[in-house]
Amino acid sequence: MDDFQQDEAQNRHYPVEENMRWQRREWRIQQLGYALLLAIVVGGACGLFSKGFLSDRTRVSPQGSLEVKYERFARQQSDMAMTIRLHALRDRLYSITLSGDGVDNFQLQSIQPQPLRAESSEHSLTLWYKTQNINRGASIWLGGQPQSPGKYAFTVSDSSGAQVDFTQWVYP
Repeated sequence: MDDFQQDEAQNRHYPVEENMRWQRREWRIQQLGYALLLAIVVGGACGLFSKGFLSDRTRVSPQGSLEVKYERFARQQSDMAMTIRLHALRDRLYSITLSGDGVDNFQLQSIQPQPLRAESSEHSLTLWYKTQNINRGASIWLGGQPQSPGKYAFTVSDSSGAQVDFTQWVYP
């Protein structure tokens, strides 16, 4: 019996031929695969591929009057929300314009509150609203679905000239 006991780190020829150099490589690749799988699962849970704290972003215009909350990472044909806040209004009648190549990829499903008027042109959507109280500002919630994967640029601007630019990644 003692003739067949060998060090675990040595190559074996009996009962099965094993090359320990290749066995160690396989173990390293397996450990790397486990680590990569764990990183993907943790990243997904944190919002790397869709909703979560890694995906949620807020952009504010340089003047501070326009704020946009959006998801930096989205999934194709999954629900996504965007919130636009105006902190200071100059007039009772104001407009919000969404423009960029992302507008054509975004299927708008709901707008809250409903605008008085909406107008679309090439790569842009303009929504007009009327408020009773200028001092309170305004919030607009948009719900929709991205239709195809890729990187899309958006620009949100208001009637006073404030502007916010951002980019969104859409995964298949």
